[in-house]
Parts: sequence; C-alpha cells; structure tokens
Amino acid sequence: MKIRSDIVRMYREIHSWVGIVCGLFLFVAFYAGSVTMFERPLQDWASAPVALPPPVALGKMPELLEKTFSAHPEARRNYTIVLHPTASQPASLVWGMPERMHGPSSANFSALAADGSPVTVRKDPSQAAYFINVLHQQVGLSMPHKAGRLFMGVIALLYAVALISGTLVVIPGLIKNLFAIRLGQNVKRMWLDMHSMLGLFSLPFHIIMALTSVVFAFHDEIYMAEQALLIQPQVQHVALGSGRGQHSHNGSEDFRIPLDPAQIVRTVALQAPGFIPETLAYSNSHGSRLALRITGRDPRYGARGAGGGFAGVDPYSGKLVSTEYMPGHQTWAQSVLTSFFVLHFGSFGGQGVRWGYVLLGLGGAFMFYAGNQLWVVSRRRRERGTGRLDDTRSTRILCALTIGCSLGCVAGVSAVLCVAPLLPASGQMTIVQGLYFAIFLLCIGIAFWLKEREAIRVLLAFSAILTWMMPLSAFVVTPFSSMQASALAVDGFAILYGAFLMLWAVRPEAGQPVLRRKSFSSGPERA
Repeated sequence: MKIRSDIVRMYREIHSWVGIVCGLFLFVAFYAGSVTMFERPLQDWASAPVALPPPVALGKMPELLEKTFSAHPEARRNYTIVLHPTASQPASLVWGMPERMHGPSSANFSALAADGSPVTVRKDPSQAAYFINVLHQQVGLSMPHKAGRLFMGVIALLYAVALISGTLVVIPGLIKNLFAIRLGQNVKRMWLDMHSMLGLFSLPFHIIMALTSVVFAFHDEIYMAEQALLIQPQVQHVALGSGRGQHSHNGSEDFRIPLDPAQIVRTVALQAPGFIPETLAYSNSHGSRLALRITGRDPRYGARGAGGGFAGVDPYSGKLVSTEYMPGHQTWAQSVLTSFFVLHFGSFGGQGVRWGYVLLGLGGAFMFYAGNQLWVVSRRRRERGTGRLDDTRSTRILCALTIGCSLGCVAGVSAVLCVAPLLPASGQMTIVQGLYFAIFLLCIGIAFWLKEREAIRVLLAFSAILTWMMPLSAFVVTPFSSMQASALAVDGFAILYGAFLMLWAVRPEAGQPVLRRKSFSSGPERA
C-alpha cells in the first residue's frame, strides 16, 4: 500500500506526541489491569482465613435461615445464599453486606455446628486487589472517581488516535518489516521493532481496550443522550395508575411465604435452561415485600464481569421478573452493551482467555515503555547531531519519568500485595493507597537521582525483592498447610515473576529486551 511520505511523516508526528502524552498513564492502566484479571484470587490470598463449620446443603438452608434470624434479627434485612461456597465465600449464608458497594466489604458468614447450633463469623476481606483495580480505572491517578473516569476517557480517546496514526505509519513497510526484529543493529531500530511488533500483533486487543474504555468513561453521558433522543416520556397518569396498581399488589402479597431456596433454583432452571445460579441475594430494606436477585453464569454466553450476570426473581413464585442482565435472555440492545463488558474484562472462554489477557496487558505495558524509550533515543540522536554531549533537560526529564513511572508502578503494586496480608482490615484502603504512591514517588526520585542504567538496575532489583516478599508475608498470616490452591498459585507466580525481574536487572544490558544481542553498536546513545 502506497502512502505519500509527507502524510506518513505527519502521522508519525501525531503518533509520537500523542504517545508521549498518554504513554505513561497507559502503562499503569495496562499493568494494573493485568493484575486485576485475577482480582478475586488475589483478594482471597491476601485475606485471613476464617474458621467455620462445613457449608450446609441447600435442603437444610431453611433451618439455617430460621436459626440465624432468631439469633440475629437484623440479618433479615439483607442476606445472600451462596449455592457453591468458595474460599472467598466460605459459608452458605452471608449477611450484613451493604446493598450497593464498591469493592469488597465486611460480611457475616453463618453455618451450623455439628450439634445444630448456628455459628456466625465476621470476615474482613483485603482491599489491596480492589485498590489495584481502582488504579487501573483511573490510569494511576488519585482523584475522585467521576473526575478519574472522565480523565481516563480522554486518555482512551488519545489512545485511539495513537492506534490509528501508528497503524498508518507501519502500513507502507508492513510486508517488509512484519517479522523483522533487528536486535543486532542500533538502539533506535531495536526499540522501533519491539514497539511496532507488539502494537501490530496485538492491534485487535488494543482496539477493543480503547473502544470499551471510551464507552465506560462516558457511559453516563451516552445514556443521557440515548434517553433524550430515543426514549419517549411516559404519560403522567399512566405512571400514577401503575403505581397504585403496584401498591395494592404489594399489599396483597405482604403475608405470602416465599419459596425455599431449593424451589427457587428448580423454578429458575425450568425458565432458563443452561443458566447456572451461584447466589440468591434477598433484600427487604425498601419495604415489607421481599426482593430477590439471582446471580450466575451461562457458559454459552459472555457475562458483564467476573461475577457473571443476574436477574430479578419473584421470591414468592420463582418467576423471572427482570432479565436485562441475564446471559442469554437479554434484548438485542442489552446484548450489545454487555459485549463491551465481556470484551474488556475477558469474561469469556474460561481461564485460557484470562491468562491471554494478562499476557496481552503486560505486552501492551511494555509497548508503551518501548515507545517512550524510542522517543528518548531519537531525541538523543538529533541532539548528538548538533554537537551536544549531554541530554537536554526535556530529554532527561522524559527519560527519568519513563523509568521512574514504569518501574515505580511495578514496585508499587508488588509493595501493596506484599503488605496486604499483614494489614488490619480497618482503614486498609487508605494505607495501601499511601504506600503505593510513596513507593511510586520514591522510584521517580531514584530515576532522577541516579544515572539511567544504574536507576534501571536498582529499581528492577527493588521490584524483584518486593515481589519475592509476597509469599513470605502470606506465610506469616496463613500456614502453608491451610493455604488454598489459588493462594499457592499466587505465591508460585510471584516467585517466578520476581526471578524474571532480577534476571532483567543483573544482565549487562539492564532494562533492554531480553533477546538483545551483545553485538550492539556502542555509542553515545543510551536506552
């Protein structure tokens, strides 16, 4: 494909400057996003285990409910029945959680002892994994959620511009340079090949991330515009009439007895074959009539997130009353909206897809790092051509920020996960937030203080040590014999990842791609 050289030059300039503006924000977003692909296992790993009797069978749930409500009448207000207990939800009955919560919340877990007496234990989950998720959503900045969401939307729009312009720059030499990674030439060529290869081969993934991020950032504004343009206002007397009808209907059913959980599960299975229910969430906080929401998943369809989809159910008849968010039972418009969540969160295809998203996310983070390094090397080459022996202030600042922000994010995330098992539940979000930004700013300071190659070595080794300390902190809280399989997997991955970071630090070409040849031409360029 032929594109005029002046047009290619223009798009190269656009790509370079847009990439410099948003590259470091996107590094944090992609690195933290890779970690949050396993937010639930990390939360379980960092939370102290609770001692409870075995979960009760679904047939004995009415007995557990009756005894728990007798001992704790406040549990009637809001409780959840867990059909398949896990390490994060170790009991069949959970109560005391707020209805609308952002992130993990403390809850009460109830079970029956061997003698039939109710046992209730309160569990305070770790906030560390949720903080990393917030870091991902707000591209590494600490600000109010709404402001962070809008800023993330602007970065996502610039990200889309960088994708388009970068693709147009690569197209003229696509066939010639498709598989070319010239590791034996100069530093600029190496960073260019690494950046181009990572961007080109993961382009569909990056398009999905850019598009879905824009939708998430501006979804309130999109919904408002949709309602104003497409939804006709209802006539007032119809709304009033429906309200009176609903009121009398509620009043007639206030004294009905809800179906037991086993009947609810059987009734829903008849209406939605293939849907696998996981929890039954009851609430009567808005009046005397009980409300029920059932969550679960259908392997044939994607879900809005790691928690699956959900539907509203009439607890007195078991009839589905709201299926807007139920996999396989949505309208066409709702299915399209759900597809954005499915593609962004990778909630399809099982663990293989999730690990694929982890690798693509880490590859994307390195792509942004390589792009910034390419800019630094190109700027140095031009400066050396004018006779300068030292970097200009702008080059030095961007180089230090590239190293400090990138490795500061790596070290900060490892530090948060390292201390998470040792922290008390109360006020943990504030502590991990303060710790992350303290480590992050420390790494930036080191990048400005030390020479480039020394800073890379120090920060990589620092990140490796913090990552290796994660299993040690977990063993302090939870004995090895009591660890779940998911916790052991986290520890094993931390050991391997720490070894990779340390290997990258001690190599002669610290901070360069692992495959770099030793025959690189030496010169004033430093990368």
